[in-house]
Amino acid sequence: MGRLGWTMEQRAGVKQYFRITTAFVILGIILSIVLLSTGNTGGWLLLAISVIGWAGMYLTLKNINKAQP
Repeated sequence: MGRLGWTMEQRAGVKQYFRITTAFVILGIILSIVLLSTGNTGGWLLLAISVIGWAGMYLTLKNINKAQP
């Protein structure tokens, strides 16, 4: 059985959540750069969590959109 397509409202909601998440990731990257510049090695962990999480969500949404009819 094939997957049903998303409604316009669902697509708009996903886009909105993705934009909000992207804004938080940008803030996380900025904070990690500040932490790294002050010598705190925890900045690497924050950077890795931010980028890997965002990339995973991006790839998941991209694959879901490809599978839609």
